[in-house]
Amino acid sequence: MLKKVLAGMFGAALIAGIGMTTAQAYDVKSAKLWVTAIAIGTPIEGAEIKVGDEECTTGKNGTCVFELRPGTYEISVHEHGGQSAHKEISLEEGNILFVSLDLGSKALHPSGSH
Repeated sequence: MLKKVLAGMFGAALIAGIGMTTAQAYDVKSAKLWVTAIAIGTPIEGAEIKVGDEECTTGKNGTCVFELRPGTYEISVHEHGGQSAHKEISLEEGNILFVSLDLGSKALHPSGSH
């Protein structure tokens, strides 16, 4: 009799989802993506970088850092002079990936700066 009661309680617990706590407790680790906008090796300040739904404007080092869930993303970089670049990347859980996108010489001003 006791076995039937315990079996019934265990079955009810599984149906109610109590037995799923282990699967639900798993937390996916984000990946870090460092994107640098450059023009012939020179970092571009003020470039707009978009990855998925996230956007960032670069500082003096031309870099934005994103924390993202694993998956495939399209990176797009646009600078104020109209130059742009795109690249598709795949991120795995816990990865750290560095990407540089070269916008070419037209992204530099005649002075050689941006």
